[in-house]
Amino acid sequence: MFNLSKLREEHTELGAIARQFSAICASDSPPPLSVLDGLRRELQSKLFAHLQTEDWVLYPRLLDSPDPAVVGTARRFSHEMGGLAASFLNYVEKWNTKAITDNWRGYCKDTTEITTVLIARISRENTQLYPLLERLDRAA
Repeated sequence: MFNLSKLREEHTELGAIARQFSAICASDSPPPLSVLDGLRRELQSKLFAHLQTEDWVLYPRLLDSPDPAVVGTARRFSHEMGGLAASFLNYVEKWNTKAITDNWRGYCKDTTEITTVLIARISRENTQLYPLLERLDRAA
């Protein structure tokens, strides 16, 4: 049986980082770049580790389900996540330190967009995807 507590904890951490970005972007100017760079690295590191765990542990378990509805939901979420991961990589590549310094408002706009999508995804996983795994584990 797979324990979801670690993934749920990671969701909480990712949500907290997203809220930090919201607070930072409410400012008219960037914080010290060392603070911003640290937060950016933390988000990237935690997000990619989380996605890797889902890809290696969560999705294989759901895709092996005998329930076609579970398999269909897992496929849909997995496909959507590929789009989010690609969008996040584009965001990371676009917004280097110089680009952020040169266009703080543009960076904040894009950051708000990507963190909003991330938070929505976390919410959907918590309410739609993770309960499927709990149901499979109870039935096992």
